[in-house]
Amino acid sequence: MEATTIAWVLPHADFDDEAAFEPLRAHGVRVLPCAAGAALPAEAGVRVLRCALFGDARRLRREYLLDARPTLIVADTAEQEAEALEFLKARDDVVRGLHPVELLLLRLARLLKHAGGEARLHSLQFTDELTGLANRKRWQALLTQALAASDAPDECRAVVLFDLDHFKQINDRFGHQAGDQVLRESAALLLDALAPGDRLARWGGEEFAALLTRYDRATIAADVQRMLQRLAEHVFVAPAAGGSGFERLVNRFDDSAAAPLDGEPMQRIAVSASAGLAFVRERSSFADLMSQADVALYEAKSRGRNRLVSYEALQDGAGGEERDLYVRHFENVTRVLTERMTTLVTNMGRSLVEAARREANQDALTQLHNRRYFDARLAREVETAHKRGRALSLALIDLDHFHDVNATYGYPSGDQVLRRFAEIARHGVRLTDWLARYGGEEFCLVMPDTDRATAERVAERVRAQVAAAEILSVDQRRVALTASVGVAQLGAGDDPLTLVQRASEAVLSAKRAGRNRLGTA
Repeated sequence: MEATTIAWVLPHADFDDEAAFEPLRAHGVRVLPCAAGAALPAEAGVRVLRCALFGDARRLRREYLLDARPTLIVADTAEQEAEALEFLKARDDVVRGLHPVELLLLRLARLLKHAGGEARLHSLQFTDELTGLANRKRWQALLTQALAASDAPDECRAVVLFDLDHFKQINDRFGHQAGDQVLRESAALLLDALAPGDRLARWGGEEFAALLTRYDRATIAADVQRMLQRLAEHVFVAPAAGGSGFERLVNRFDDSAAAPLDGEPMQRIAVSASAGLAFVRERSSFADLMSQADVALYEAKSRGRNRLVSYEALQDGAGGEERDLYVRHFENVTRVLTERMTTLVTNMGRSLVEAARREANQDALTQLHNRRYFDARLAREVETAHKRGRALSLALIDLDHFHDVNATYGYPSGDQVLRRFAEIARHGVRLTDWLARYGGEEFCLVMPDTDRATAERVAERVRAQVAAAEILSVDQRRVALTASVGVAQLGAGDDPLTLVQRASEAVLSAKRAGRNRLGTA
């Protein structure tokens, strides 16, 4: 990715301020030194002005007004900051001093974002957008800085890697939006459990990294166990998938079209996490600690997940042999990856089967159920209605003069009209009803637990919506479309064929009466 380019304005061409902007270059920022008063390079998205280099606020202000691009002013004192704020435009910014460099980078990133340079922002970001925690790059800086600080003799520190168990299955089953919500809530739960001096970051994907400081190792281990328990006990929820349970809820609706539920049906998501722990020792490095925590994490997963393993305990069990530990780590990683691959292949197989089933039962043009599905399901609906003494009604919908649509506007427009009708009808019926394409321009609306009077109201609503809808041909001419509808209620001795036949007779009655109306049998 192309580095972010900024213009660093100096009092004159020979001025040396290399020490000031070298830390920015170390973070991937391209810094172009520019002399005051000169035209700035076009590729620079932001310019930086240091108050200390311009002597007084008047010279600084004059330089500031020479260029319109986003500007960051670096002030060394509160007085300089106040003077800059007097003339600074709302889109620009001021920062106190050059250190820490992370703060300077964050200010530059903010200016770039407002300037539309989001594609070049990634090298400056230190916060994970989803969870609000420190990101991987910031975590490395935080841990490295903490390791460089002198250890207090009465403190014990450890790095912990948390990994949400079976997270891909959560995404596959509930969707990525639910998965993102699980990550956000998990981050909040872990953050809430930390002590004031602790640090937490999103290491990547479903992994979080923490640096904990306590009095002793036992306290750290106990606190991590409590964090895992808190995740496992928390109630994570996602919208319930459609199905028989959902249909039972919406069966209570009256004939109004798709009235919303007071609260969307929800289902619990089971979430747990595995954790690997590595204690900070004298001369521990960032790479050592993350590698050790990773070894312990995969051991926790291989032991059944939702548990904590410390690297030191593994080391004691292996007699201090690092080689044996990393051989075991390779085996654990292989086992986990094999399990994930098996799950992936299984889910792909299920998806292919589901896609094939859907294709076999779905009309390719309108995306409604097809005739095959209609015949099979209507037989079950009739059997259930007879067995349980429930009402069942059916509406046969025939689009009026549809052959004229094809003849006048062309067959592609005819297909477009059929798709538009299906969309209108889907939005006009209740959640308990279902639609199928019976053949050509004929459609069936099946209404379980519905008597004829209610069915007529639903069918009439669909007819009126079709007549009132704006339907356009491929070349954007308006197509006048109406439908004749026949409604029939299942009788005591009716079979599926008889029910459809009576609805068909009602349609013919509506057509003989002038079309664009409702007929009953």
